[in-house]
Amino acid sequence: MSEKEPVAAAVASLVFHEKRLLLGRRVRQQVFEGWQCPGGYLPGGQSVEQAARDYCLEQAGVEIMDMKPGPYTNNIFSDTPLIRHTVSLYQIARLHRVVNIEKFENKEIQWRWFDLQALPSTQFLPLKLLLEKYDFPGLRQLVGI
Repeated sequence: MSEKEPVAAAVASLVFHEKRLLLGRRVRQQVFEGWQCPGGYLPGGQSVEQAARDYCLEQAGVEIMDMKPGPYTNNIFSDTPLIRHTVSLYQIARLHRVVNIEKFENKEIQWRWFDLQALPSTQFLPLKLLLEKYDFPGLRQLVGI
């Protein structure tokens, strides 16, 4: 990786409902596998907050509320030629409502709610780095639950 390559900005949402975290897992063959938060690249000209809302609705079929800025992770991927380095900007939010049950129950992504003490072990790198940075008590304190 060249030092002059730009770093891509990504947005990820830590969406909580009844003290559980929303995560999705891709089940079709993808470059990235594992559980992850709703999110994606930050579109040019869009705020982090609006991107978080849009990704939650587009990917999981959920509307979010009570959003606040969260931490970030500096993600350096070593196992893929497509993406080398991203920074994930997290937003912390609560579930407002599920508005598209077909998206939420999508067989390709499999959205589920997880207790913070029982998160799945196969995680997308940004989520893994976040959980390493904030262990369970630290994550609970960070999100205020």
